[in-house]
Amino acid sequence: MKKQRHDALKPLSHHHHHALVQAMELKQAGTEKTDKSLGESIRGLIDYWEKDAVLHFRDEEEVLLPLYEVYAEKTEIELMKEMLYQHMQIRSFVYAIRENREAPYEKMNQLGELLEKNVRFEEREIFPVIEEAVPGKYLHQVYGKFHRDSYSGF
Repeated sequence: MKKQRHDALKPLSHHHHHALVQAMELKQAGTEKTDKSLGESIRGLIDYWEKDAVLHFRDEEEVLLPLYEVYAEKTEIELMKEMLYQHMQIRSFVYAIRENREAPYEKMNQLGELLEKNVRFEEREIFPVIEEAVPGKYLHQVYGKFHRDSYSGF
């Protein structure tokens, strides 16, 4: 039976839903599956990035991971390194798409794949480890520290 996500992490999971929508749009960029122009696709990505993704990464890296480190009996270093590496890759793709118009659709498609991979990894690997390590009452204390996404305000 699948364990229910801790209430304190639900805002991050909600943000992940919007990231998956963005990932799908990125994977469809430049294909017959979308009618968006290159400019519209890039503007959509930058809008999502600036309003939500940057803040979401901050929530995970500056709020959630330090809390995990305080309570983890044995830090899952390789998992945390993988998450941070994926964040670095995502940031570099966004930067490359924003600053360099060379092969933009290919970069957007790759970014879409990476963004989806990151969400799945965090939901399946990272969050369960954090929920196991951090006592519930301390997870509840971070609930109000996460940003509200621009799509739903959650």
